[in-house]
Amino acid sequence: MSFQSDAKTDYKIAFTLISSILVGLVVYNLLSQVSGLLTIHNYKHQFWPYLEFLVLKIWLPWVIMTPLVIWIGRRFPITPQNWSKALILHTLILISISIVEVGVISFHYHFFETMPETMKTYEPWQHIGHFLFGDSVFLFNLIIYTFFIASVNIKNFSELAQQKELVATQLSNRLMQSQLQTLKMQINPHFLFNTLNVISVLVMKSEQQQANEMINRLSRFFRQSLEESEGHWVSLAEELDHLGQYLAIEKVRFGDRLTVIEEYESKAMGVKFPSMLLQPLVENAVQHGLGEKEGPGILTIQCQCTADKVTIKISDDGVGCNFSDSRHYKEGIGISNVRARLAQIYPNHHRFEINSRPSGGVKVTIEVPVTPPNIELVEADKSGHIA
Repeated sequence: MSFQSDAKTDYKIAFTLISSILVGLVVYNLLSQVSGLLTIHNYKHQFWPYLEFLVLKIWLPWVIMTPLVIWIGRRFPITPQNWSKALILHTLILISISIVEVGVISFHYHFFETMPETMKTYEPWQHIGHFLFGDSVFLFNLIIYTFFIASVNIKNFSELAQQKELVATQLSNRLMQSQLQTLKMQINPHFLFNTLNVISVLVMKSEQQQANEMINRLSRFFRQSLEESEGHWVSLAEELDHLGQYLAIEKVRFGDRLTVIEEYESKAMGVKFPSMLLQPLVENAVQHGLGEKEGPGILTIQCQCTADKVTIKISDDGVGCNFSDSRHYKEGIGISNVRARLAQIYPNHHRFEINSRPSGGVKVTIEVPVTPPNIELVEADKSGHIA
């Protein structure tokens, strides 16, 4: 990333600073005179002479030096990597500029201005210390130089922060995409082998129509999986349709042992939702909850929507699990991946709970915002750049 700021913007800022400095010097002079009147007996105000000094010795030199200082600020930026060296360099530059500036002022004062008799005994260069510290020119320069350099570098830090945020978002996108692909590779072979085994059994039983239907559903399921592999977001309707293809295949496999109840609110269907998020949850319920249960089982999927939240509940009446017993319960890859994706996509804006049902089985609850936070940053194009 280039730390060079836009010159036009810098000079606008400089003009504003120079104008502010002039106003500040006038106010400073006015306050100094008021302070003298209040604290010194028989005080003779020196408003105009002192204002002339501030304008000619402080403000005017900075009007002349502004282009140089802006160039220095852009040429030697202060960054987190070089801040100590940059501060030393700018300190030396400030001292050098101040000495040159005051040197010019001192020679002009010595040869072209009216001096008190006591000052005529000094050499021209000997006035430098008097102007630098006796008249506080160095203090004024320190304050003004700091404001100038800060005005240039604050944009550098802002741009640096934006760049880091962009890079972090891109890395986050790539991580999520990697996790999604890993999840698919973990799910699909397992599911594929089971489905092919069912198709093989149907063919052996000469149940050609059911076998053809299974092949078609399997083809559609994987086609949708591949189509969704390029993006993280689908509508909730698309996610549930994809889930329906999976469940239709599992219903053929389990037969009358599996009953699926779907309760979907229509207003939730258009909500943007992370693709392939529900697949491992439903597969977990079917394989480990209902698959290990003797007799028929019921899988219930519910989607409810309010003005700002979508709630999805997946429950089964299978064998259940004792989640409080860490010796026997270990979260699998699919559930861990879902938990990690939710935390990454909806940080501090979601609810993900897995609980045992009093009547037996497991209930999973997901609650996410209707509008995902920073969805425009989370969506990435194929190259990994922010869309």
